[in-house]
Amino acid sequence: MRVSLLHPPDRPERSTSNGDNTFDDLGLATLCEAAAADPFVRGAIRAALMAPTTDPEVIRYRHAVLADCRAHPAVVRELYRIAALATEVKRRKVGPAHRAGGRLLLALEPLTELISCLRQLRAVCDSDGHHFRAPGFTALMRVVATDLDDGYLDDLEAQLAAMDFDYGVHLSAGLGAGNTVSDIVLHAPLRRRRFGFDRRTGRAFRVTDEPDPEFDPVARLRDRAVSVIADVVQDAADHVQDFFRHLRGELAFYLGCLALQDRFRAAGLPVCLPTPHPAGTPRLRCTGLRDVTLALTSQMPVIGNDIDAVGRTLIVVTGANSGGKSTLLRSLGAAQLMMQAGMPVLADSFEADVRAGVFTHFVAEEDRGLSHGKLVDELSRMSRIVDRLTPNSLLLCNESFSSTSESDATRIAVPILSALLSTGIAIVFVTHLYEFAHQRHRSAHPTDLFLRARPHPDGTRTFHFTPAPPDPTSHAADVFHQIFGRPPRDWGSR
Repeated sequence: MRVSLLHPPDRPERSTSNGDNTFDDLGLATLCEAAAADPFVRGAIRAALMAPTTDPEVIRYRHAVLADCRAHPAVVRELYRIAALATEVKRRKVGPAHRAGGRLLLALEPLTELISCLRQLRAVCDSDGHHFRAPGFTALMRVVATDLDDGYLDDLEAQLAAMDFDYGVHLSAGLGAGNTVSDIVLHAPLRRRRFGFDRRTGRAFRVTDEPDPEFDPVARLRDRAVSVIADVVQDAADHVQDFFRHLRGELAFYLGCLALQDRFRAAGLPVCLPTPHPAGTPRLRCTGLRDVTLALTSQMPVIGNDIDAVGRTLIVVTGANSGGKSTLLRSLGAAQLMMQAGMPVLADSFEADVRAGVFTHFVAEEDRGLSHGKLVDELSRMSRIVDRLTPNSLLLCNESFSSTSESDATRIAVPILSALLSTGIAIVFVTHLYEFAHQRHRSAHPTDLFLRARPHPDGTRTFHFTPAPPDPTSHAADVFHQIFGRPPRDWGSR
């Protein structure tokens, strides 16, 4: 049986990977921690973010399953409880040298417990399965109803009960080349004796008793016959537990999404299901976009931003320090990954084309070992990222090349970004490098978008970004206000 709650069974899997530092740079560990106390749920959310899909149909498929989970959370939690119970059934495996009877005994008990879990699963699907509408859930309900009918489960339990061999082992064997034993077949156990007689017919013989089982020919013959059954029971238990493991993992992802939605809505934050678009045409538009990490950790209201970057491949974000540039960058990266994981996004609305991986080049601490300088470190990290970038990737740069002079940084950044953009890579570039930003803005590339944070006249931050050219005085105004206690524009009025 196959679980297909995360991916339609009839579509090829198209997932991608992100940069090595993307998860940490975007603060996604906080998001996973907020999903649930259950480490399995956290792991499922993390796995989905680390391997985002590039197929918009898969994203919409997950949205449908999530909508069903939202409508029937108690049923989903019960399914998850059963799956967790099954995956935690203890299994004790022994090596092939162990006696077959012992191996069979060790395999029978967990399989019996797993069948009990299958009956519980069947009962839940029978009673509540008709409520679900998403293709992923209806396929699961159909599989459970057809493959786990009562007749099958009854027969399975009867066969397991017969394997205790209370009345001995019934087998047949022949002689092969060199008078070796061959064609060993284990038959169904004989019926219980009645009035001292059994149904066996034919000739009988007695083997001399051998006190050491290792050299007992009958015991060795029985071992060879039972060994096959022990392997079959072991494989069956593996198969059933593997099914429950997949079911638990996929349900865990949706339970994590539900928990996050509940938490955001309880805090009065907007949550939406994003609209994914196929790769190939740059398309980014959002309203009320917020950073999930800041929303989960801050006690203050989190400001949302509206961005319309349809047809743009380069977004340059400028503005004064502590104005929210890095937060905006993280919110864009996190929203892109959450969308491609099939998760809701922290925004009023969000739509974007899917990307072949999200990569980050954030400013890093200086090498404490002093093996090389900070600029060399920046260039080395950029080189490793470039080696992994493919067309249609998304690169997020936060104060890249800030470790050198503005003129040198401009000479480094311009050709690198131009080369990457020419290959179809989209870039969001947060920078205080006015020379670079001004030069790029003056070039008037139609696929560029310049955003700038606009502070209040007194210098306090609004954290709102609007389309605007780079401003050479963004820091000077702050310094002026700190020294003179008023914004620069007041100077001319006195």
